[in-house]
Amino acid sequence: MDLAFKETDSEVERRRMSLELDAREQMAFTTSYLKDYSEPLLVVSESRLRNNARRFKAAMPRVRPHFAVKANPHPELLRIFKEEGLCFEIASIAELDAMIELGADLDTVFYSNPIKSPASVKRAAAAGIKWYVVDTPEEVEKIARIKPDAKLYLRIEVSNEGSVFPLTRKFGAKPSGIPAVIDAAKSNGMALTGVTFHVGSQCNNIANWTKGINAVKDVFTQLEHNGWTPELLNIGGGYPLLLSADDPTIEEIGMSINEELKSIPDSVQIMGEPGRFLVGSAGCLVTQVIGLATRDEQRWVYLDTGFYGGLMEMAESFPLKIISERTGEPHLWTLAGPTCDSIDVLGEHSLPSNTEVEDILYIPNLGAYSTSCACDFNGFPVPEMVVVA
Repeated sequence: MDLAFKETDSEVERRRMSLELDAREQMAFTTSYLKDYSEPLLVVSESRLRNNARRFKAAMPRVRPHFAVKANPHPELLRIFKEEGLCFEIASIAELDAMIELGADLDTVFYSNPIKSPASVKRAAAAGIKWYVVDTPEEVEKIARIKPDAKLYLRIEVSNEGSVFPLTRKFGAKPSGIPAVIDAAKSNGMALTGVTFHVGSQCNNIANWTKGINAVKDVFTQLEHNGWTPELLNIGGGYPLLLSADDPTIEEIGMSINEELKSIPDSVQIMGEPGRFLVGSAGCLVTQVIGLATRDEQRWVYLDTGFYGGLMEMAESFPLKIISERTGEPHLWTLAGPTCDSIDVLGEHSLPSNTEVEDILYIPNLGAYSTSCACDFNGFPVPEMVVVA
């Protein structure tokens, strides 16, 4: 963690206990809604959604938050965030349609998918979307053919060290590739006046943001040398949930970012794209044990939802906690989903040794990238999502 102080053992223990209490609190607001279990369910707390939005804005007053719709596009969540004064960023036609249905101010909706189909650019242009991200000259040329008056912002590669899911392999212009994007914009008469970066998903390394902002300053200089006046700095997403004592709070991240932003001119609009932070801790997934098995002395628990049913990130070793209503000595079980696909295995997790079929399990911190990544493969239902007070 890139903090200005070294945490004591007592502070680390306090954080650990706070995380345990938070997980139990998420389970509590879920059980208060749950009556008779029938199918997997994602219960989302409206009060937590609103509190997370307010915490983000308070932690970074100069950063205009644009909710990353891909994290959870449920209409009720979008309505709540609109009421809280948040803007939005989109990555697809479906998300654009959700913005139109929401009645969002499309002047403040940013299209942040670095590779967009011609059809989606046409739809976005017709709807009135102004800002489009690019990270290759080919993308600049594509947009120029469809919407020559579009405003472009360049996504650059920055460090993703300390992120659970690094994103640098697929997106982000390297320093050596930036001149080609600039040349494409100039030759096509496009306005390239913004820069963005992404530090990686669930990032606990604050230095990634501060180094990213410094890298943007260098790119701003290149833009100015080519006749553009920088208008936008988008510091992206990656703001983490508190899943371990090592994860920084949004307030700690904000302290470092705010200090770094002091050198950015007031004329530049600063925005961020929080997704997981805003919705993750507001959602708790409920699932049920449907089978037990012993295979070569390895104990297995099979759930009624799995990789395809909202737990994709758990299969990628995302550090989620599972809570059982049953008490008993902890035992390491291999968890699996209900489908016939061998990819539907979720790794080893601690559950009571006396776990039984039909036990109800709770998985906190799943408000983001759960139902939005789920499908009904093999006929097993996507968890229903409900919003509670």
